[in-house]
This record gives sequence, structure tokens and C-alpha cells, in this order.
Amino acid sequence: MKSFLLVRLLFSTFLTLARCVSAADLTSPTDAPASSSARLGLGARDRRFSMKYEFGDGKLPATQVYLNTVELSSRYAEMDFLGRVGIRQGIVLPQYPQVEIAVIPTPPARSVEVRLVIWAMYGTVLEMAFGYGFNECEIEIFWENRLVAHLYYTSPEDSVFSNRIRDVTASISGNTTAVPNAAPQPVHANIGAFSWKPIYKPGGETLNFRDIFILILGGIKVVAVHRMDEKVDGPYHIGSDIVDAHLQVFLKDRRVPRQSPPYFQYAHVLQALRRIPAWMLDRRKFAEFFCSIESSTRPVGMMLLEKGRAPDLAEADGSVTFA
Repeated sequence: MKSFLLVRLLFSTFLTLARCVSAADLTSPTDAPASSSARLGLGARDRRFSMKYEFGDGKLPATQVYLNTVELSSRYAEMDFLGRVGIRQGIVLPQYPQVEIAVIPTPPARSVEVRLVIWAMYGTVLEMAFGYGFNECEIEIFWENRLVAHLYYTSPEDSVFSNRIRDVTASISGNTTAVPNAAPQPVHANIGAFSWKPIYKPGGETLNFRDIFILILGGIKVVAVHRMDEKVDGPYHIGSDIVDAHLQVFLKDRRVPRQSPPYFQYAHVLQALRRIPAWMLDRRKFAEFFCSIESSTRPVGMMLLEKGRAPDLAEADGSVTFA
């Protein structure tokens, strides 16, 4: 309850400030679709999923790794979590061209599940941030101990890993069973137009640069489980023991979803998450943060990013641990 009252107070402060500023199947031998029960994990990895890493000597700029991963993870999160994607390679964000990300299904397969790619990107960034450092790498993605795809983080310049990508894609392009660049379309039906009004929390504490990005990527991994047009059904927290920060997501002025449009939907949560890092980078300030989220110009939700572990939750709240 204290968290809810705090957000209400912050939202009132925000409104005052806003007036002053303008602001082949890879999961089984058959082509049967995966069970919808896979969605119940809220982004947690399935035990049948595993990865192996090979890191090289080539350095990658950490900020560009983070930003490109946030953007590509967001694009995959917009798709069906249990759908499939084909080959993708090259630069994700043209303004951050020093990092390329490639996803290559293991031939003769033509695709890999969206969820496996999201989990692999998140796991790779964790390894970089907390272990190996931000170097070029090749990641083998396994499902039930079967190699199903490779994920690469490389520099656009010639390197051992970028040459491997060219060799693999050249061999696939000559394979008539492969469908390069095939991907399901994002799910955008019945979603209200997104807008937001972000501010730094008045008197808020400074946050660790790394923690913000890991928290955002964990949040995207959680949101990806849901359909983008699904309504957010109540307030919840997103957090983990590995970062000293947490996110709180609230319904606007209520604890139950709206019964008529516009709704607060997971697409809106995703759009806010993908914008936070660049918004802070533009201002060169990483600190506690608050935003109002709007659907079709109507306030429907709120998001609060704070320092520290997620607090104890009221009975009506939900909690998601992403790692």
C-alpha cells in the first residue's frame, strides 16, 4: 500500500511538472506447436534450454551492445513468444553501428523459436556484464541438448566471428530448404497508440548504468511472454537479486483493469521499457525515474524505476523475478 501511495504522490508531482515543461521444428521431431503452458514461466528459462559461449579477443562497446540488444529483444518481444524467426544478421540500430547481431538457425532448419532467441540474448549480455566482458562472441543455443541455432555478437570489421557468419550464411543460401530472413509479423492488433511522459524522480538516487540495462532487458523478457494486445491485469514489480534496482508497474488510479478502451496493454509496457535507456543516455543521467503511460492520449498506467531490491508486496500485487 505504501508503494501505491508513493506512486500516486509521484504522479501528482509529475502532473504539476508536466504543466511547466513540454515534454524445421526446433523444439520437437514433429511440427506440433508448443503448448501454451510455456507462457506460464513469465520469461524464466525452460530447463530444456541451454547455451555454450565462445568469446574472442575483439572488443565491443558496452553501450552499443546494450542498446542494440534492448532494441532487438523488443522487436522479438512484439512477435508471438512461441513463434519462429529465420536468419537475421547485421546492424540493429544504424546510429550504433559498431555492433552486429546475427541469429542463424542450424541447417537444415529454417527457423528458431522466438523465446530461445530472447533468452539467449539476455543470457549473453549477462555473461558479458558479469563475466567475460564485452568481446565478440559466438553462442550455441541448445534445446533438449540439440544444437538449434547460433547467436553472434560481432564487429562489422573482419574478424574470426564475422567470417564464420559469412561462411555459414553462404552455405545456407545454397540450401534450398532454408528460408533466409523469414520472420513472423509482430502482433499489433487492437493496441491503443502509445505515448509517455517521463521525468526523473524528484530527489531520486543515482543508479548503476549496468543495472538499468539488465533490469530493462529482464523486463522485456518478462513482457515477451504476453500478447502485446493483452491487458495488464494489475500492479506488479520486476526485479532480481543480481541488480540493485527494480521496476514497479501500476494501473492509473486503480488496481483493476479498465472495462472499456483505452486499455493499459503489455505493448505499452514494452514501448516504455525500450525507450528508457536512450532517454537517460540523451540526458547523461542514470537515476530513479517515473513515467506516465498513455494509450490513445489517455493516461492508463505508470512505471517507477527505483534503486534497491523490490519491496515487500501487498497481497493484491504481483512479483516477477527475471533471473
